[in-house]
Amino acid sequence: MSRFSHFVALAMAILSMTACGAPPAPPAPPAAAVPAAQPQEQLKVLLERYWDAHVAYDDAISPQILADSFDVEKRYLAELLAIPREALDTEGRLNYDIFRRQRETAIEGYTYPSELLPVNPFAGMPLTFAIAAAQTAEPPLSTVQYDRWLRAVDDYVRWTRQAIANMQDGVLRGYTSPRALVERMLPILDGLAADIPSNVFYTPLRSMPQNIAAADRERLSDSLRDAVSQKLLPATRALHDYLKHDYLPKARRGLSIADLPLGSSWYEYRVRRAAGAAAVPTDVHRIGLAEVERLRPKLQALREAGAPAAAPTGSTAMSAAAAAAAAAVAAPAFSELLAGYKDLGDKVAANLPALFVPETLMPYEIRTVDFVPMPDTPLYYRAAGAGANQTAVLFVNSAQITDKPAVAVFLQQAVPGHHLQSAIQQQRVDLPRFRRFGADPAFVAGWGLYAATLGEELGMYPNDADKYRALNLQLRCAVSMVIDTGLHSQGWTRAQALEYLHAQMSVADSDAESLIDEYAAMPGDALSCGIGASKLQALRSRAQQSLGLRFDIREFHAQILKDGAMPLDILEAKLSAWIEASR
Repeated sequence: MSRFSHFVALAMAILSMTACGAPPAPPAPPAAAVPAAQPQEQLKVLLERYWDAHVAYDDAISPQILADSFDVEKRYLAELLAIPREALDTEGRLNYDIFRRQRETAIEGYTYPSELLPVNPFAGMPLTFAIAAAQTAEPPLSTVQYDRWLRAVDDYVRWTRQAIANMQDGVLRGYTSPRALVERMLPILDGLAADIPSNVFYTPLRSMPQNIAAADRERLSDSLRDAVSQKLLPATRALHDYLKHDYLPKARRGLSIADLPLGSSWYEYRVRRAAGAAAVPTDVHRIGLAEVERLRPKLQALREAGAPAAAPTGSTAMSAAAAAAAAAVAAPAFSELLAGYKDLGDKVAANLPALFVPETLMPYEIRTVDFVPMPDTPLYYRAAGAGANQTAVLFVNSAQITDKPAVAVFLQQAVPGHHLQSAIQQQRVDLPRFRRFGADPAFVAGWGLYAATLGEELGMYPNDADKYRALNLQLRCAVSMVIDTGLHSQGWTRAQALEYLHAQMSVADSDAESLIDEYAAMPGDALSCGIGASKLQALRSRAQQSLGLRFDIREFHAQILKDGAMPLDILEAKLSAWIEASR
């Protein structure tokens, strides 16, 4: 799953769940007939019970929740292994293999104490909660959702206290965050803790709809005001002050996760989680270097032909107030940009049958948003949730006012990228819920990048400038593979990483520093897009070579997408069977 998908999935969960910090619900008891049932039925019941029992929050950091969720993972894996795989049909074996891989990966993750490093400036609960607050502006919340929000505030406060306790434990055990990340986090928390009307945490209060009954409106207004001023802001300030006065002096100077106890094996695990079971850091580093060398001459040729260089990129966080002010200044231009994205969506949809079997897809909305954790991103996508009335949304960043839509990013985030992939998956009502609403990082991020490469075939890159921007998306993922593995497995220093980044991309100094910190904050996560897209391109080439004139690009894409996201090696095995059957 991409970073933005992770953020918005958690933000949606905050509004749809009763409590983000509550322990997992106890698993439903198996039906009495299950022990005597056929393996196919046993598996079906098991998968549905798991979905109801599992903990969906990556930000769960309390010892009790971690222990309970670890127990859930172990028990359901043991139950799965008791079912004879050979007795299942083809679809059953696919469910079995994906579920087993996910459980094994999750269980291995408990080896490494990520809960001791709960805060960083690019992910985590404070930013997630701020995004959830920003998204309450549209569509308006109901009375029930406001009450859920108030309960979620209490969970956020508990989370901040647990985060401080975990970091204190981490200091004693030798697990601390890089000093650079703490220094970057402090102004973010300082802004989130400011008691000013424009604070994003006040958005639910500012955006309360008029159709809420007067009595409820008065009650909720008072409760929301108190919840922010008496709970949210003080908890955020306490987290800020602990980081500044106690944690920062003890933070580590280096950036590499390899500096921590178990650090090298921890990174190897994160690489496998992000890029697939067969991925190892040295191979990913080599693939990244080769991909950079493949893209450089193409970009150079377009530059020589007159294509403008890509604008500097970065990930520096921006306050909600600054983003809102920027949006207000350029409101007319932004309104035109929003309309431009809607027109672009219509054009892409009209051209889609050239590469895809026609599908009736769930609609998606295009909305603006003021608060994003990485304001260099012009667009990001939130898939529809598992609950009712949770619509898919393409968010347009109000801090990014451009002359025209970012075509390549639209193809990556919306159609034929993340929305097409997610919508096809979620419309498979016959799939177990862990597949309908689940994800695999390399598959999802890889498909998004691969979708952006289809722009020329779809007739969406009519000029060299558009082609250049699309190639630059690929270059960024390739450079990420090199620097991420360089920092965490090759012994690179910050200076080496910065030198390589500046040599390959047009990046302002401050944004380059931010990108390096991002790789340090989330080791391995940046590998998903490059590895996933490379695998999809390789599978396409293999299918074309094997099938020759029988190759149909629309059927190939249907085979990739129809069964939803899955680990890349399982996808490759599935595609191999399809190729063999299509000869």
